[in-house]
Amino acid sequence: MSLCIAVNNPEKFVIIGGDGRITKASEIVSDSHKKLTKLTNHVSMFCSGVQDYCEMLRSLVAKQVNESTPIEQIAKIVERESLRVHQQFLMEYPTYYDLIPDGACLATVLAFYDLDKGESGIIQYCHRNGFEPHITVGSEMSARGIGQDKALIYLPKHFNPQNPIESVLNMYRIIGEEEESVGGDISIHVISEVGTKEYVLEVTK
Repeated sequence: MSLCIAVNNPEKFVIIGGDGRITKASEIVSDSHKKLTKLTNHVSMFCSGVQDYCEMLRSLVAKQVNESTPIEQIAKIVERESLRVHQQFLMEYPTYYDLIPDGACLATVLAFYDLDKGESGIIQYCHRNGFEPHITVGSEMSARGIGQDKALIYLPKHFNPQNPIESVLNMYRIIGEEEESVGGDISIHVISEVGTKEYVLEVTK
């Protein structure tokens, strides 16, 4: 599982970031995998975990979403399709959580700006509660995945509202120095009323 960082500035913008590293048995397979997807001009989805199933979820959701789909409907689509993908995963790997109790087939986060309500927010999903959407529209700094505990301690103390993108990038640099599974290209989406701005910091070869 990778690391997702999301920061919500209520009614103004939301930032969501993901790294591009994929590892298998402690070996780096890719540093440029796309885990962060722009679903619409005002909604982005991060998904990491067991990569084949993440790609399955991403494809299923993207086929059902367009620019006119309300965020409430997108949230329900992600919930429904996450359950479907997770059930298929459990059929194929029934002992996965016995072997890796802290693991997750799918770690999914949505970031959005709702034009109708004039508010930004974060929606998080977890298999432990049946992928029920956990929605936050207040001020929030969230981290999911490897290094999340350290990120949640460090980021609030060192976040610079004048330079929020660099603050998030610094967090990835710090975690990446300690966790080999986090790294590669860092993708960041900043979503506001005017749409999504995408930034990519490519790994130095």
